[in-house]
Amino acid sequence: MDTIVLEAQTRDNTVRAAVLRRMKKIPAIVYGPGTEPVTVAMEYQTFRRTFMEAGESSLIDMSIDGKKSLKVLIQDVQYDPISSVINHVDFLNVRMDHLLTTYIPVELVGVAPAVKDFGGILTVPHQQIQVRCLPGDLVKSFIIDVSVLKTFQDVVHVSDLKVSDKIHIMLDADQPVVTIIPPRKEEEVAVAAVAATPVAGAAAPAAGAPAAGAAAAKAPAAAKPAAKK
Repeated sequence: MDTIVLEAQTRDNTVRAAVLRRMKKIPAIVYGPGTEPVTVAMEYQTFRRTFMEAGESSLIDMSIDGKKSLKVLIQDVQYDPISSVINHVDFLNVRMDHLLTTYIPVELVGVAPAVKDFGGILTVPHQQIQVRCLPGDLVKSFIIDVSVLKTFQDVVHVSDLKVSDKIHIMLDADQPVVTIIPPRKEEEVAVAAVAATPVAGAAAPAAGAPAAGAAAAKAPAAAKPAAKK
């Protein structure tokens, strides 16, 4: 894999984060075991391109002020809740000779016949796989070809992942990574929709209370009013 380089500058902590963001820069912090945290800032578009290339499981060579170089992983990316703009990043400074525990995302390729031909629904119970390895052995993603999923019974398990013996996966080998769910019948969808629709003016039953239908079935029939003479 090609080396991924990210330029950063030591942050002037007297400058507020909001001011940096108006300057199209992202405030960030770099931390790791045995090292003092370092606050930095990066050009917004520069980091965005790096993030798209590296994700959270590829090593980055961070150059600080063009002098100091650190091996880092993107640890956390925070977004503005309204604009979805990146407003802060945490980096983990790693040591190349120390094992680390992190997550590698699952990347799906191909088309599953069970989806294309039979209308199945593709599900990914584990979209990220926890691993333990040396930083230099990390891969950007686990690539899974879903074209092997031809029936609703076909499953891709952890044991099916193509992975280096230098990477230890922290999940059991029989854990499913990709499965196919049969499509729901139209009448099942209709029944579920009706059952989920609240009745106007009806109060929700208390926790542990029997369903209205069941309660009504058990209740004695109300006495009919006497007929008028």
